[in-house]
Parts: sequence; C-alpha cells; structure tokens
Amino acid sequence: MVPNPRRLAPSVLVGVLALAGCSGGGTQTGDATPATAPATVATTTAPATTTAPATASTAPAPPPDAVMPALHSRTYEQARTDFSRQDLSPARLTAAAQHKDVTLPRDHDDWYICDSSPRPGAPLPATTTVTVRLAQDFSDCTTSFNGYLYEKNDPSSAS
Repeated sequence: MVPNPRRLAPSVLVGVLALAGCSGGGTQTGDATPATAPATVATTTAPATTTAPATASTAPAPPPDAVMPALHSRTYEQARTDFSRQDLSPARLTAAAQHKDVTLPRDHDDWYICDSSPRPGAPLPATTTVTVRLAQDFSDCTTSFNGYLYEKNDPSSAS
C-alpha cells in the first residue's frame, strides 16, 4: 500500500522543522544562558562577494524639517524676528496684500498678518517660501467683499 501524500507532507514538514531546531551546532552551558554558536563556513559554487562591515556613520543626520510657526495677528516685523529666532531665514517670507484693492507699500513692517501659507503647524522644508497676507489694520483681516477691502471696489456689488 502507498502512503497518502496528504498525510505524508505534514509529517515531513514537522520532521524537517524538528531537525532544523535540533541542529543548532552551538554549545550549551550548565545554566540556562545560551552560548554563542561557533562560526561555520559554507561552500557554494557561486562567486563570493565581499561586503564592507557595517560602521557607524560619522556624518550628522539632516535636521528635521522646521514647523510653520503661528503668525496670525503678528506684524510683519515680528514675523521676521520670529523666523530669525527659529533659525529660519527671514528672506523666505513673501508679503502680499490681503485685499485685491490694496497696494502693499514698501515699508509694511507694521502691517498685520491675516493669513499665511503654509498653515501653522505644517512641515516647512528648507525650499518652501512662506507667503503672508497683510492688512494695515488688524480689524481689516476679517473684512472682505469678494476679496476687496471696500465694497465700492467689488465689481460684483450693485452700485
């Protein structure tokens, strides 16, 4: 009678696993501490490749991306100071007017930040430029007629 292959496969698998577990080749010590296995050399027909031993890298890891600070309600000058304190270049700041009908003057250091991009708390990679939207008065940050500060300048409003 020929043995059933379905019953033979699990038996062979269990036997191979048992032999693999028993053939550790290491030495046992009297206590329960495992001993190190002696080095074994395997011969293969494939050409041997040499790999360099792993060494600790002496190069410092790149710094993690900075995080966008919360700039809302601060002046443009305060934002530049905050960037300098956090070792971020103030040159990364780009100022724009909050409203379409307002022209940003050259000296806008005392204007207030209404919005920023990227948003506060977002990652700030070294290549990202930060755009801040400014208004002369902080109360103007919440005033908008379809993007215009003055309703009379909004082309969609009825005159």
